[in-house]
Amino acid sequence: MEPTITTERPIVSTQCPAPAKITSDAEYLVSLCLEGNQKAWNRFVTEFSPIIRHAVSWTLNHHGASTDAADDIVQDIFFRLIKSEYKLLENWDSTRGTLKTWLAVVSRSAAIDFIRTDRTYLYDAIDEHEELKTEMENILDLPELPLHVLSTRQKSVLQCLYGEELTAVEAARKLDVHPQTIRSIHHTALQKLRAAMFH
Repeated sequence: MEPTITTERPIVSTQCPAPAKITSDAEYLVSLCLEGNQKAWNRFVTEFSPIIRHAVSWTLNHHGASTDAADDIVQDIFFRLIKSEYKLLENWDSTRGTLKTWLAVVSRSAAIDFIRTDRTYLYDAIDEHEELKTEMENILDLPELPLHVLSTRQKSVLQCLYGEELTAVEAARKLDVHPQTIRSIHHTALQKLRAAMFH
């Protein structure tokens, strides 16, 4: 029978040992990370990357933002966790929630910060997406559009962009949504029209 590992056992910085029996696996792993154990950190990254990535992607999608920046945000989160000798990671309190839940909250917060500070979203005019615009205009030139396949919101966006010739920023202001949401709705509307007309 193997001896029970306790928290008093000396930590070997070059290894990532099995978790302590008297604490959760997550608590022990975090304690090793806080000690500067590189193999423990590598294990932490491997185990929790999917959770962080999922939370980031979900948040970006939920707010109508592109997921192209998801990888950068995930990397930024890991940097925040180790910055200043793991100060952020040290804030996790196992008595208030699981590590997975806490990381999901941290990840959603980081994604929202990105959406708020990334100025490219604020200038995301349809004019900057010439390929989509050209294809949409070609569809609009056709005699009969199957507008019945579009939602009321999608029709409103197309009316703003093509009927009133507003930019994405102007349309977003008028419809009280984020500019990236306008682009997402525009793209979805284009796909629906194309599918209805050519399939």
